[in-house]
Formats: sequence, C-alpha cells, structure tokens
Amino acid sequence: MIKNYFKIALRNLVRHKRMTFINVAGLGIGMAASVLIVLWVQNELSFDKDQPDADNIYRVTTNLSISKTETWIWEHSQYILGDHAAKEIPEVENVTRLKPKVYDPLIMHYGNNVISEKKSAYVDAQWFSMFHYDVIDGSVEPFIKNPFSLVITASTAKKYFGNQEAVGKILRVDTVNYQVQAVVKDNPANSSFQYNVLIPIAAELTNPDTKREALVWNNYSYTTFVRLKPGSNTKTVSAKLLQILRTNRKDFDGKSAYRLVNIRDMHFENDIQNSNFIHGNRTIVNVFIILAALLLITACINYVNLTTARASIRSKEVSIRKIIGADRMQLFGQFMSESFVVSVLALVLALVLIQMSLPWFRSFTGKEFAQPLSSPVILLIIGATLVVSFLLNGLYPALLLSSFQPMNVFRGKSLLNFKDSGLRKVLVIIQFTISVILIIGTIVIYTQIRYMQKIDLGYDRSQVFTFSFPWWKIKGLDFNKSDVLLNTVKEDLKEQSKLRII
Repeated sequence: MIKNYFKIALRNLVRHKRMTFINVAGLGIGMAASVLIVLWVQNELSFDKDQPDADNIYRVTTNLSISKTETWIWEHSQYILGDHAAKEIPEVENVTRLKPKVYDPLIMHYGNNVISEKKSAYVDAQWFSMFHYDVIDGSVEPFIKNPFSLVITASTAKKYFGNQEAVGKILRVDTVNYQVQAVVKDNPANSSFQYNVLIPIAAELTNPDTKREALVWNNYSYTTFVRLKPGSNTKTVSAKLLQILRTNRKDFDGKSAYRLVNIRDMHFENDIQNSNFIHGNRTIVNVFIILAALLLITACINYVNLTTARASIRSKEVSIRKIIGADRMQLFGQFMSESFVVSVLALVLALVLIQMSLPWFRSFTGKEFAQPLSSPVILLIIGATLVVSFLLNGLYPALLLSSFQPMNVFRGKSLLNFKDSGLRKVLVIIQFTISVILIIGTIVIYTQIRYMQKIDLGYDRSQVFTFSFPWWKIKGLDFNKSDVLLNTVKEDLKEQSKLRII
C-alpha cells in the first residue's frame, strides 16, 4: 500500500512538472535559508558546551571599582592567583592560565620564510588537562616538559609546511628556536579558544624580568580558569579568592573583587572590557531564530496555498477513488505521501544550495562550519527541518482533499466550504504579511548601514587612530589622576606632528 502511495505521488508530480518545480524550488530555497540561519544560531547557543566537564569549569573575572558609579570588569587576573587557589582552596581541582598574544602578531622564521601568526597564545602546563584537544600527530607531553615547544592546529600545519610532517619542525621566534611537538585538530567554530599556535607560558617566564612582573599582585595579564569539584558554591570560592588577594597584596584597597563565570556563559557576556574571546548577542540570536521560523513557515504556506488552489483539478480523482472503495485514511495517506516526496526533493535542493553557499556563508559569518553531511548536529538540524516542513505542508491539504464528498463534486457544488475558503485567505494574508515585514526590515537595515557608511562625520576617519598603553607603562598609576598622563601624551604628540588630538 505504501509503495503504491509513493508510485502515484511520483506519477502526479511528473505529470504536473511546472507546479512541482514551483513547489520544490520555493520550499527548497526557504529550507536552505532556514537551515543556514539555524546553523549559525546553533553555533552561537552551543559555545564551549562540548568541553568535557564544562559544568565545573569557570573563568576568574575581576571586578575593579574605579568610582562610586563606575566598575571595570576584566576577564583577566593575576598569574600568581592561580598558584594560591590550587593550594589553598579545597573546592579547586585544577587551575590553568592563558595569555593571548593580542597587541602584535607572533613573528616566526622557518628557513627563509617569515610567518606572521595573529592567533597565538601562551598556556601553562595544565592547559591540556583542563581543555580537550584531539591530537592528530605527536604528543602534548613534550610540550608540557619543554618550554621551547609549540602545538599547532592541523590547518596551520598545512599552511606552514604543506604536505610535510609538522612534528619536529623548528620555528625561530626572535633568537630562540621552538620545536613543533604536536598537531591538533582545529577547534570547532563554537569554541572560544580559536588559537592556531600554543606556546608554553614557561617559555615567556624564562625571561627574568617577565617572571618578576608575573609574580606581582598588581599584574592582571593572565586569564585564569579553575575546575571546581561538583557541587561547589561559586560565591564561596570567589570569596576565598578575594581573601587570598587581601592576605597577599599589601596595598589592597578593597576595590577589587572576583567572580566566577562558567565557560558556557562567556560567549554572551556584554560587560567585559577588552575581551580576547569571541562574544555574541543573545537578542540578535533570538531575532534570527524568529527569522528562520518565519522563512520556513512562509515557504510552507506557499506550498499549502498552491496545493489547495488546485483542489478542483484533483476533485474528480478523489471522488472516483472514494466511489470505488477508498476510505478517507487511504486518501489522507496518499496526499501525505505526495507532501513527503515534495519535501524530500526540496531538501535535496536545499542541501545543494547550502553546499554551494557554505564557503560564502563561512566568510560572511567568520565561522568555520563543518560540512553539512559530516556533522551529527547539522544532520539533526536538517532532519528536524524536513519533519517540520513535511507536517506543515501535508496536514491541511491532506485533510482538505480527503474530505471531498463524491456526489457534491459531480453535482457541480463548491469544493471548498466557507470555513476552508476563510482559512486559505488567512494563510495568504499571513504569507504576504511576513513577506512585507521581511522586505521592509531588509530595506531599513540596508539603508541604515549605507547611512552609517556614507555619513559625513566631520573628519577623515582614515586620519584618526587610537592606541592603548601597555600595562607595564601604567603600572601603579592612580586612575583618579589619569588626566595628567593623558594631557602629557597629548602635548607630546602635538609637538611631534600636526595631529588633531580629540
């Protein structure tokens, strides 16, 4: 019986090629757009959630009270804080530290080639015991033991060395040789740790001056992560961290505090200053969820309207089937089969469109999404889209077409009663309303972006620059008297060139 359903469904679709093309094309484009949007949304909502034991991994956040009305929130903390936390706080199972290289790229030499790497970071010996990496070649053990080591990602190894084996290669940084000890799989697009090259912090600390600076309590240059024992109270641990600072920093003024942020919550933080991680906006994510749903609903409504509009063409077919013994459930199954075939064909078209647009979509979003058919998550998204579209497409037309009364059809009576006609009108209104809203929204956003790009700001942006002070230049600075420093720098710049200082 089911085989017969699909045979008849294919025969009807082939017989009405033009209508089939319109249905498949419209639905396929809508599904492709929805899947791409949901792919981005899923990436945003799943940041760092795949890390093992993510529930118990936290980043130490520093709250620094500048005045009664202003508080600075840093994702950085002191290097030495981690050592004390590991020894003095029973709830802490493990501590690791990260120091991204953000002010300038990492310059390396390989033979006669100069390599500039913008995504690099220093990590300590506990990094790989806290965070999971898939090692493709080599081992992280030598990286832990030898300070002059490197761990690079697979894409970076390909870029640096082509098809040659990367493990064992020597890269020179300044006058020091570093050896590649391991190649790891690139972190997924939903990871905050998008670093191509990892270097041991121990290498940086071989410099006596750097080590001395790292061990002082007013150096907030490191990002500290702690793994707590299950069930630990984060507020209690934060209070203990503050007590460590109060005990060890002689000039403690009571303006600092610590807060623990779970790594799964880092992505949507909006109060961090000068963050080194990728951050998203939860409101924008919610807007795109609605947008994906509207696109898919519009495509499905379009299919339903076109199908029900052709009800008179199918009416005699349905009537004859009923007269020769077909019951309503059999007719319902027949039309649901047609809906399923159209949905599958639309999904195939959607996959082709997704595959074709994925390189552009990666470039546009800055995310390295996996291939659609290689990721279980993406397959789940595609499967869910197919089920939703199949149900939205099939239920109402199948119920409507299978409800025809044979004798009414042959007597020339209206096929659709008032209720059915009213519902079709409502669907048309909804479809056009959604379309108009999306079109107007697109036009408004486009004109706003063009306005921001073309507006005359009263100055030439290409002639304006900003800069920041390295922490070692402002160490010990009283921020309440920062105007003195700023005025000094401003006057010095005026003397050196004809800059307009604002």
